[in-house]
Amino acid sequence: MGYRVFIQIPDAALQRTLGEQLSAKGHSLCPEAAESHLLLLDAEEGIALVCKELRQRGLMQPILLLGLAAAAARAIGADDGLAKPFRFGDLLRAVEQNAAREAVAVGNFRLDANAREMVDPQGRSLRLTEKETAILSYLARAGDQVVGRDELLGEVWGYAGDATTHTVETHIYRLRRKLTENGGADLLLTENGGYRLAAAD
Repeated sequence: MGYRVFIQIPDAALQRTLGEQLSAKGHSLCPEAAESHLLLLDAEEGIALVCKELRQRGLMQPILLLGLAAAAARAIGADDGLAKPFRFGDLLRAVEQNAAREAVAVGNFRLDANAREMVDPQGRSLRLTEKETAILSYLARAGDQVVGRDELLGEVWGYAGDATTHTVETHIYRLRRKLTENGGADLLLTENGGYRLAAAD
């Protein structure tokens, strides 16, 4: 599968070369960040603020920084990093691995379903269990619609609607407590008939 990559690097020659190499591997260059699968940015001065502003604008695409190691890149709000100098093969793998990640907005957080984690606007991550990830993913897809207990039982656990179990309530309780402890106190809402996620600020 080819991915749409948005590239923004001060070195025009390097940007052109990387674009040509990615295109040769079946990927395409995307002029609009919001329409891309991945943002490939240079780790220049002020990049931490750029990452924060992109998230505040609602862009959920993975951010890959050139010029910083992975840990340093994640510490300032990006998803991955590649220290210089790098081989093109390493860059290609990083692009494809990150572009394939499914990320959705959950309030002011970004949910990476593949990695089973949520990332806040400051780049801090919250680890989730498989069921917690499935619950949040399903509620996120439902938008502002209330999702009933029986619907969650069927979609997340595969139970019939008339199953007698407190599984949903127990998982919602634990998930809400985890969110509350990590800055998402009002994110998971209980409504008449079920649950929904609060909208982003």
